[in-house]
Amino acid sequence: MTSVSAMILWWTLIFVALTFIPPVTSYTILGGIDQEKKDDAESENSFVTEKLRHLQKQVELRIQSHEPSGRVSMAGTLWEASPLLADYITNPACPLEAFQRMRIHDDDDGNVRLQPQPSTVVELGSGVGLASLAAAFLGCRVFATDGSPSSIRLMNENFEKYAPDFAMPPRTLRLDWGDMDAAQSLIQSELCCLPDAIMASDVVYSYSAREELAATIRLLCPKGHSGRVVIAHRWRTDPADEGSFFESFDDDFDREEVGMEFLPDDGYHRTRNMMDMRYPISIFEMRRKC
Repeated sequence: MTSVSAMILWWTLIFVALTFIPPVTSYTILGGIDQEKKDDAESENSFVTEKLRHLQKQVELRIQSHEPSGRVSMAGTLWEASPLLADYITNPACPLEAFQRMRIHDDDDGNVRLQPQPSTVVELGSGVGLASLAAAFLGCRVFATDGSPSSIRLMNENFEKYAPDFAMPPRTLRLDWGDMDAAQSLIQSELCCLPDAIMASDVVYSYSAREELAATIRLLCPKGHSGRVVIAHRWRTDPADEGSFFESFDDDFDREEVGMEFLPDDGYHRTRNMMDMRYPISIFEMRRKC
């Protein structure tokens, strides 16, 4: 056998091996998934605790590390930008009217009152639902959407835990980005109006889904609508590529990055990357141009 033929055979064997080897997880054993260990792990409660500092409230969220298939669960993870989005919308200084209409206030006598006309908020890619929880605590009429059944299940568990704290419990709905019929049905049958705010966090990492995500945002916030879009984004491997998603809105939306005065005063959120001078996580607000 010639050296070229041997090389071709060698790379062919490597390709076949990589194709058929099962994904490596903590449950993987020789020959596949150790179902007993996976079932045991899934039966354990897995929680993460987050503090909503502006509301002086601590929430415990159910998460999951793996899907039933044994793969790592993207839908069951609390992504890094979600706590920052929740922190921003609950900040009393947040300028977005959608998160001010139903704030809970204490008067001089300690009595709680609710402002009328609750705003309608839609979250895209809600994950385990932290930002939707925060908006619901403010009194907003919240529709938490995601395309993953795991996310819907986890959100339902998390929302149910805090049901007594809501003026209006948040709704969970399945919505796949780019499904224009489903998005239109959401507006007409569930919201019965266009949302006052569309929010999202950590939704730009998947290049293949960006076009569908942008189309969904534009449908929920069409030309002439006064609603706002707010997106928290964790910068990752290629900021120029990720930034192109936000730049794609600049022809028909005014876009502004939230200032550092709204970021938590810690050594992480306010430390710029020496390569591109970005903060680790940015929040963008967008509104339709007149």
